[in-house]
Amino acid sequence: MSQKSYDAIVVGSGINALVAGAVLSKSGWKVLLCERNNVAGGAIRTEAATLPGFTHELLSSWHPLFVGGPAYAELAEELTKRGVIYKNTTSPTGVVCSAGTAILSTDPVETAKEMDRLGDGAAWSGMMQEFGAKIDLAFGLLGADFWRTNSLKLARTARKRFGNRGLVATGAELLEPAAPWLDRTFSSEVTKSLLAPWALHNGLGPDDAASAFITKVIGAAVAFGGMPVPVGGGIKLVEALIGIIKDAGGELLTSADVIKVTTSNGKATGVKLADGREFSATRSVLASVTPQALYQGLLSEEKIPTEITKSADSFRYGRAAIQIHLALSEPPQWKADSRLKDVAIVHILDGMNSLSESVNASNRGWLAKRPTIVVGQPTTVDPSRAPAGTSILWIQLQENPRKILGDLAGEINPGDGSWNEERLNKYADRVLAQVAEQIPNLFNAITAKIVLGPEQIEAMNKNLVGGDPYAGDCRVDQYAPWRPLSAATGHRTPIKNLWHIGASTHPGPGLGGGSGFLVAKRLTQKSFLERIRNR
Repeated sequence: MSQKSYDAIVVGSGINALVAGAVLSKSGWKVLLCERNNVAGGAIRTEAATLPGFTHELLSSWHPLFVGGPAYAELAEELTKRGVIYKNTTSPTGVVCSAGTAILSTDPVETAKEMDRLGDGAAWSGMMQEFGAKIDLAFGLLGADFWRTNSLKLARTARKRFGNRGLVATGAELLEPAAPWLDRTFSSEVTKSLLAPWALHNGLGPDDAASAFITKVIGAAVAFGGMPVPVGGGIKLVEALIGIIKDAGGELLTSADVIKVTTSNGKATGVKLADGREFSATRSVLASVTPQALYQGLLSEEKIPTEITKSADSFRYGRAAIQIHLALSEPPQWKADSRLKDVAIVHILDGMNSLSESVNASNRGWLAKRPTIVVGQPTTVDPSRAPAGTSILWIQLQENPRKILGDLAGEINPGDGSWNEERLNKYADRVLAQVAEQIPNLFNAITAKIVLGPEQIEAMNKNLVGGDPYAGDCRVDQYAPWRPLSAATGHRTPIKNLWHIGASTHPGPGLGGGSGFLVAKRLTQKSFLERIRNR
């Protein structure tokens, strides 16, 4: 069978695959994207899923990591030309908990006033000042390619700035859980409840190692960068990135299920699809998949070093997600604090104790009695997402077991442990009742509803195994240099010219495109001799 040839083939079409393809294309590479689903975008799924005129992001929704990251910095001009318009808000996040409410603003003066009201003004100022002196290193750590010699510059900079003892102390700080840090730093339960849930957005709980660091990083990113979204939905970004690839001679194939990476003499040469088609890659293959999909699937016929296969076999997946999407006939009316109507993301929880309880219960297979609820209000940033006078809610739950063993509330029979329709809807009803405590007009305003459980989420994106939205447990032994593998190979694989990208790889999950960008820049960087010749 004749093979069509490309410079690079990318397996998948999520944010990392799209970013990699776009960066390679801008450097003159001819790229093929192979997506097993009938639509591109990975965890970006923009659909009028409830009623005409209501635009929902079924999975990922918010783009602060992308807009604040290096991929957007490089591609922004081209994306803008292609109609990608980002809107933002000065009220990116807030909380309503048993102890009260609070809002974090991108205006430092407003946030200072809010913290003063809570009695934590000095503590907040001190934290931001201290962390601000390290923020370049913090974001540099998350964006570093650990397995390149130039990443040593980050370590040298840190050592020069802090000294040997300070560097050791900073290492300990990186591993601290959020709960003791929050208890030590802040006096108000509201402040703690405002900040603590953000570790969930990186797959961590407040008692997990390194959750304090992640809380600081995400808190600072939101405080500085807000909560931007593309007008019209994430599909606009997907279409623009595909446009960059196609205009450079590349292609996108949907319903193209890659079942094998083809090789010759230990070198990746292309891919084979389930329908028998084969395509060749003259320079590189990039696989945006989980470690198990790569080594147990795409490379199952290859001889791989034992330490790599064992490491891939033991890769763990984290808690499952549930998404609830509501079309509302009117905007939500927040009972405790009317200011919350203008906030992009509001966390609803009882407090730090309920957060800790829910995470630990989920880790052991139990349903939360009072879960932490992420209530997204996309129309506060992009009103075009719903008809005038109406609204939508994007509700995410991150403390769910992949297999149900029990229920802390004693109301839902776990049965065989699966998220069948009955158990999923009963749990969704519990969640919406908790939301309605804060939004009294909720039930009267609901005109349409969609509930996506772990099984539906995995069906939408094969990388989200068991409904894990982060494509792998993000606790410290599966993070940074140990992501994707404890064998510590970074994005390289044992097969020459085959690269591993995606949320299962460093720098991990989140709609940022980090791994795709790192690998694409590595592939397009000119050698020392090329740089000399071009002078």
